[in-house]
Amino acid sequence: MKLAWSNLAREDLRELWRFSVEHWGRKVAGRYLEDVRDAAKQAAIEPRRARPLKGPYRIRRVRSGYLIVHLDPAHDRLTVARVLHTAMDIERHLP
Repeated sequence: MKLAWSNLAREDLRELWRFSVEHWGRKVAGRYLEDVRDAAKQAAIEPRRARPLKGPYRIRRVRSGYLIVHLDPAHDRLTVARVLHTAMDIERHLP
């Protein structure tokens, strides 16, 4: 499947970067974002490994966060909808 990122997910990544740099430094923040991007690529390769969430949405754990992905089989596309911390209310942050 093709991989895409929603505007909300891109903003989530920017916030994740800022927070991680502030608390752990650029090197750790870089590795964290790399792990998130790798998990998204893997989800596009194996979308059914992400657990069903609600409707076309699925959820996949990555470090201390979740990738919320939207499957669109008709267009052969997986879109990362959100990147959320595990402590966040997932339902409230769904697009």
